[in-house]
Amino acid sequence: MSNQPQININTSDYREILNQAISQINTARTLIAKQVNSTANSVYWNLGKLLFEKQLEEGYGSGVVKQLSIDLKNEFPDMGLSPRNLWNMKRFYERYYQADTKLLHSVAVLPWGHNLLLLDKVQSLSAVAFYANEVATKGWSRDLLLNAIKMDSYSSADNQLKINNFRNTLPEISAEYANEVLKVLTTSDF
Repeated sequence: MSNQPQININTSDYREILNQAISQINTARTLIAKQVNSTANSVYWNLGKLLFEKQLEEGYGSGVVKQLSIDLKNEFPDMGLSPRNLWNMKRFYERYYQADTKLLHSVAVLPWGHNLLLLDKVQSLSAVAFYANEVATKGWSRDLLLNAIKMDSYSSADNQLKINNFRNTLPEISAEYANEVLKVLTTSDF
């Protein structure tokens, strides 16, 4: 006798069940990752706000932040609480505390490394919103985000939107595909 369970449905029906189960698990994993990132970023936001409100600056407050880092690392050794990261948390708060809610939600779900890259490499808040949306919808790694920034994908996308009416006349997914095809056609040597 075999220990394998008996499957009383045809192979294509089983594959459909399997694919739906995989999809459900992947969706849940994505949601969990976004929640974890959002919660971590909330902590970073609040620590940055604290440093901002205490008017600590890298010259004036360096000793305070250094001691804070030591004490926090003793309490929470598994968190990235170096002085440099604490200053980054302050920069994160300063950069976005007056931004609109939509942008705040966009950066809140990104991994911290992605946010640091956006802080260091992207000046315009509209460009930050573009890149944050691309990361969220396309699942870009930090390396892909860096490459997109280096290629100035924001400006390219903005220019593409200005020279065609795909967004106005096609469903969103078709408009994105049409813009990508157009981009390939205009940048490739045939």
